[in-house]
Amino acid sequence: MRGKNNQYTFVIEFLGGTYVHQARGESPELALRSWLRVASADELEWAGYRADLMRALLNQAAVPVDGCLNVWCMSGTAADHLFLIHIIGSESSAGGAKPVAAEARTVEGETPPFGRGPRR
Repeated sequence: MRGKNNQYTFVIEFLGGTYVHQARGESPELALRSWLRVASADELEWAGYRADLMRALLNQAAVPVDGCLNVWCMSGTAADHLFLIHIIGSESSAGGAKPVAAEARTVEGETPPFGRGPRR
């Protein structure tokens, strides 16, 4: 999946948190690096580590995840902190379709896999 109109979602595990961001680019690596360069400090909960993370990603290729289509992984250390980045690619629609919000639901009587459980 290559092309300048492709959208990529980054799921970043870093400094004890999970962060999700999106960008467009010709490849997963270029989209990630581009987003890191232009993201505002408000978008980066760990802005002080931006340069370290960019250096760690400079010559690293995204590795395809076995058994998945358009999913890649990158990992390493930035300033002695482990990072793990999953990248999910999606084709952009030419029609400019609006994004649809996803909703999580719990089946009655079923315990959710995370969170505080169903409201009573």
